[in-house]
Amino acid sequence: MQSLSAVFGVGLLSAVLTIVGQRAPDGSDAEDLCPCEIQSKWLLTLSANEVDVAIVLAADMSGSINQGEAALEREGYASALESADLLEVIKEGAQGKIAVTYLEWSSSGSSETRLDWAILSDAKDASFIAQAIRKKSDRQRADPHGSKTSISYAIDVSVDAFDKLPLRASRRVIDISGDGTNNDGPPIEDSRRRALQKAIVINGLPISYGVENGETIPEYYERHVIGGPGSFLVTANSAAEFRRAIRYKLARELASISSGTRPSLE
Repeated sequence: MQSLSAVFGVGLLSAVLTIVGQRAPDGSDAEDLCPCEIQSKWLLTLSANEVDVAIVLAADMSGSINQGEAALEREGYASALESADLLEVIKEGAQGKIAVTYLEWSSSGSSETRLDWAILSDAKDASFIAQAIRKKSDRQRADPHGSKTSISYAIDVSVDAFDKLPLRASRRVIDISGDGTNNDGPPIEDSRRRALQKAIVINGLPISYGVENGETIPEYYERHVIGGPGSFLVTANSAAEFRRAIRYKLARELASISSGTRPSLE
């Protein structure tokens, strides 16, 4: 692998070192940053470059998600992105790299981008990204996880994130995980339609088989959340199953950019 300075320049290298807690070349101290501030430090400068797919990872952190479940969600995403099998699939793509951003959402107007757009092409990239997702925020908020669930707001925020992506992507995907139905914010049909009109695919990972308003959570996601060419959902019965489910889900999404072979759920 080429040096990060050669590939990205000192500015981005400073940001990458910031994420893993090292002192950046300009002398800034990474320990002074919380995840929500990483987004302003890790700026992609490869505006003329291209990735096989750009993925927004949008994790539900509403009131029904306790701190233990929240930690399992973060670890699930981090571990999945570090998976050797997943990295092999990425390498098989035409560009051999993808772009990812990670945000957490709850009620309407409440979201936190813990990782802004970052390139994932090899194990070193994966380690940097996973570290950012796992890093615990020191910032105290009066209401860190709103009591309501606004999937529509999560979709809207995710769509907006693509406007900040400074490179081309052959495919754009929103990955939404959650354990409830939309009960706050704009109508989910409107938000979903806006995303699909921009050729953005929405995939889902419901973390429950509970029933709300006569529909199971997976049925709700199937009918009201996911959409676009090749869209699908994978269900985890509990937060404990999330790690396995998200790894399979990401591998399946990326399979379409390589051989098209559907991965097994192991």
